[in-house]
Amino acid sequence: MQNNILIIICDQLSAQALQSYGNHYNSGGAMNQLAAEGTLFEQAYCNAPLCQPSRASFWTSRYTFETQVDTNLRQLSFPHIADTISTLGEVFQAGGYQTMHFGKEHDYGSLRGFTLVENKERVIPREDPAINLAYETFLDIDTTTKVTDWLASPQAKDQPFLAVADLQNPHNICNYIGENQNGSKPFLDDSQLPPLPDNFDTPDMANRPEYIQYLCCAHRRLMHAAHWSRLDYRRYLYAYHDYINRVEKQVAQILDTLAAARLEENTLVVFLADHGEGMAAHGLVTKYGNFYEESLRVPLIFRGPGIPVGRRISGPVSLLDLKPTLQSYAGLAATAEDRGHNLLPVLLDESVDQAGQPYVVASWIDEFSGYTVPGRMYRFGQYKYTAYRDFIHRDSDEVSIHEELYDLAKDPGEQCTLILDEAYSAVLEQARNGLAAYCTSTGDPFYSSLPDYDRSLYRLHKPGFSNHEGPCAVDVHILNRPKNYAARNF
Repeated sequence: MQNNILIIICDQLSAQALQSYGNHYNSGGAMNQLAAEGTLFEQAYCNAPLCQPSRASFWTSRYTFETQVDTNLRQLSFPHIADTISTLGEVFQAGGYQTMHFGKEHDYGSLRGFTLVENKERVIPREDPAINLAYETFLDIDTTTKVTDWLASPQAKDQPFLAVADLQNPHNICNYIGENQNGSKPFLDDSQLPPLPDNFDTPDMANRPEYIQYLCCAHRRLMHAAHWSRLDYRRYLYAYHDYINRVEKQVAQILDTLAAARLEENTLVVFLADHGEGMAAHGLVTKYGNFYEESLRVPLIFRGPGIPVGRRISGPVSLLDLKPTLQSYAGLAATAEDRGHNLLPVLLDESVDQAGQPYVVASWIDEFSGYTVPGRMYRFGQYKYTAYRDFIHRDSDEVSIHEELYDLAKDPGEQCTLILDEAYSAVLEQARNGLAAYCTSTGDPFYSSLPDYDRSLYRLHKPGFSNHEGPCAVDVHILNRPKNYAARNF
């Protein structure tokens, strides 16, 4: 008898937000219970810090340049990924599984093979006037109900299933930021605000890529937070944890239903997030265009039949590994074109405590359109290297590589880029060669890609988010969007 697989996804959940990953502010409830009862990967990365590119990648185990889903809205069209690219749903459907998907899609066709269950908003009133409740929270109520109803139904026992509970929160933080762009309001209980992170300030910002120094010109929510006080940032963190607490209770409902339906003993549960959240590190909010740990490192936890209990595995892995790992677990044939690694041998071998992958790569192009700055992260060993293809400066047409380098063993908060440190010149060379070798072996066109944005509109103020003036590229895009395009996508 084949085991079932239940994938639970949260949107915009940083690993660093959970107690099981070292956060002492949020208890994390059911999410941390999963970690205690299963195996946790300590350094799991998404392959793009944005919803649709990340999701298209992990459902297919292909890089963004291969899926061609490299933004949330490429040229205002929604082309489906090529039929020649294998999806997780298709493989499991062909393997005799029920394939059910509940909740957020945002997939560009990468959910082919799943039965997609529509969800609807279930509006509830605010409990705290200062905590914004938006479509994400309302949709999660419906998604949770439909997942639990299905798990409790006879259909869940008809044949082995691959089911996905795809929850929106804590993505509601985006709407909170927009509502509070002119300054935050006190909560009903303003006495328990979380502290700012140790890496809130960035003293070496002048050494970061110009794109990062002016990220507020591209990033709408960062523009909204540009003139916040430290108190505003602490309230933002409080709200973020409120949304986590909401979705944690829904994860608990789903797991309780799984147990009550007597499906727990033969169901592998996989918990992950599509990408992270800035969490005030470096003064950043939400995700977008940067490769810092808070935006890119996500929870990845396995619990169920055959999975060791209370185990932690170090070493970088990526969400590209999801598809080949689950196919192996289910005894389904590997897909030759998959870019990810099969993590099952590491999961099952308790003598191994490190994943041992040579590198992980993540990509960035643009959120929508109008502010393209191609970027790549190359994560290897204890180091992280990032590279952006940008104009040398705003008055030049010459394009160059703008870089960052971090030693995460010594500087986990990425507070000091080592690009100018002669002591790390050999590591920098290794990183540059590694990224170039990856591009050559996979066909990634990074080194021929070009930046594209209106330099007469952006980066006109002094460097640094707090100095922001003028428009943001997303606002310009919104003004030019089709009238029938849903505003919530922004």
